[in-house]
Amino acid sequence: MQTRLRCGVTRRRRRRGFSLLEIIVAIGIIAMISSGIAIAIMKQKRTADIRLTTTNAESIRMGVRAWWIDHDSGRCPTVAMLIADGAIDKGRSTKADAWGQPWLIKCEDYDAVVISKGPDAQPDTEDDIRVPTS
Repeated sequence: MQTRLRCGVTRRRRRRGFSLLEIIVAIGIIAMISSGIAIAIMKQKRTADIRLTTTNAESIRMGVRAWWIDHDSGRCPTVAMLIADGAIDKGRSTKADAWGQPWLIKCEDYDAVVISKGPDAQPDTEDDIRVPTS
């Protein structure tokens, strides 16, 4: 009787745990799901960074126009000048674009173009953000 009892207990103990193969399969499934989510998040972050940079470039451009009202419109201000003179809000993240690169402001024919080097941080490439678009 004790032998049967021991065998039954042993069998039950073996059934309660997970095999190494089951654990590896579960970890693999979790890894695939996590990587899919990470890829989707990275795409959304890139889109959000581009939108934020475009919005900030538009604010800087409006700041240049406001700065020209009180100053010589033949001069082209820097972002630091616009912040110091109160033409743009220093509380906004306008000191650099979403990738930490400084803004480039070009003034021609009484118009301002604000340029970000974009995600690749290289000037004059396809991913540059220009406001207004040319």
